Amino acid sequence: MAREKSEKKRGRKSREERKSAADAAADRLRRRILEGELPAGSMLPGERELSEQLGVSRLTLRSALASLQAQGLIEKVHGAGNRVLDYRETGGVELVAHLARLAVEGGTMPLRLLGELLEFRRLIAVELLGLVAERATPEELRALREHRQAQAELVDDPEGFMKADLDFARLLVRAGHNLTLELLYNTVQRLVTATPGIEAAFAVNSRATLQTYDQLLDLIESRDPDRVRRLARTVMEPLDRRTLDRLAEAASLFAGGEGGAKTEIEPATKAAAPGSPKGEN
Repeated sequence: MAREKSEKKRGRKSREERKSAADAAADRLRRRILEGELPAGSMLPGERELSEQLGVSRLTLRSALASLQAQGLIEKVHGAGNRVLDYRETGGVELVAHLARLAVEGGTMPLRLLGELLEFRRLIAVELLGLVAERATPEELRALREHRQAQAELVDDPEGFMKADLDFARLLVRAGHNLTLELLYNTVQRLVTATPGIEAAFAVNSRATLQTYDQLLDLIESRDPDRVRRLARTVMEPLDRRTLDRLAEAASLFAGGEGGAKTEIEPATKAAAPGSPKGEN
């Protein structure tokens, strides 16, 4: 019995190590694709060559390739190997987090990507707020008010404030009583928490965020969905602009204080145009 448990433990550890190695291999290949080193339409080297380049077994490599295929970065061509795809046509929204990470690791603040995330959130929120005004129960509205009050205690805690903000969004989505939006929100939440630099976007404008939430809750409680949709955008756009402005200021101050650190705050998307050599647009 003890021997059987020991063997199971070793087998589990081996699978975990193989998964970790596969993730690392996939990350290296993903980086080369997103940076344009492996342009759209090109073929990856054969498995033997690629496994030697990455220092992994073929079994581990195949796991890494399967991950990239699932993300829409490559496709398996029967009898020919793996072809790099144009991720703008085949990739999913989860690639935003990887693009942002490339920018941050390169010493830049991916403001354009963060701005696009805020725009994406705003597009969804406008319709969602209309649904909440129409469908939310009195108990759900009360829970939103109570959560907003509790969130005010976290304005000086960036990590806590971001978590509370995501929880507030979850309450809103549930109050919209739309299962598809709830499932979409799961994807958005994973994307937000995986995106480097996003915590700063929550932290730099926390008090203004709460003031905006007060305005939005007032609108929702009017129970006029059309009015809510019409005014929600005008309430949210200034907040997002201020957030990006403050992020730009913070990035510039940080770069200036680093004595020669990069001052670029322009987007990861610039360096990641599919099919382009590194550094081209």
